[in-house]
Amino acid sequence: MKAIESQRGRLSRQSIAQSAADIIGAEGLAAFSLRSLAKSLGVDPAAIYRHYENLDDLLRDVADLALAPVTQKFVTSDDPKDDVRRLLLRLRHVLLTSGVARLNAAGPSRHAHELRITEVMLDSFSKLGLPTKDAVMAYHVLIEFTVGSASLDAPLASSPADRLDTYKRWRTDYKTVDADTYPAIAAHASRLYPSSERVFATGLEALLSQLLPE
Repeated sequence: MKAIESQRGRLSRQSIAQSAADIIGAEGLAAFSLRSLAKSLGVDPAAIYRHYENLDDLLRDVADLALAPVTQKFVTSDDPKDDVRRLLLRLRHVLLTSGVARLNAAGPSRHAHELRITEVMLDSFSKLGLPTKDAVMAYHVLIEFTVGSASLDAPLASSPADRLDTYKRWRTDYKTVDADTYPAIAAHASRLYPSSERVFATGLEALLSQLLPE
């Protein structure tokens, strides 16, 4: 009993969110529950509700905690466009390598790290002279492209070898299509599915060039 009471005394939003992140990172979101979280913390599940209104409130904290590597030690420069580029490359990397960070695909956490990402981007657009309407649109286009791209690529990101094999298999399937029915596919099949990093970098540069002034 004393051990549980001691744990309760140390309980905070940060300690709860970190424990939840550890469970989700190790076992996946499907295996996560407030009961398993309470057990890992050595408390009654009711104790968690003294810090969080509901599960969604907790998961927003967990999702934001996973974004810490994006914002930590990120320093803006005198090149706002490059700041956005570097920030989004960092964001994509974290979304690909952290199963917990993928919780952000469900929507913005509206907490410290997500707010920092949003602030850097909107401030960069202001420095580039974009009107508010254009800055907001650029923000949403770039964020949705980055998060969406990472969501599509995440299932294969953990194993580069498996990813290459999968892409090779897909290309092989495209190569077998009837060339009379699908002449364009047949002509391009051998080059379909280049590396996802190159696809993202190419798309990002195209969007930056289109959305942001030189």
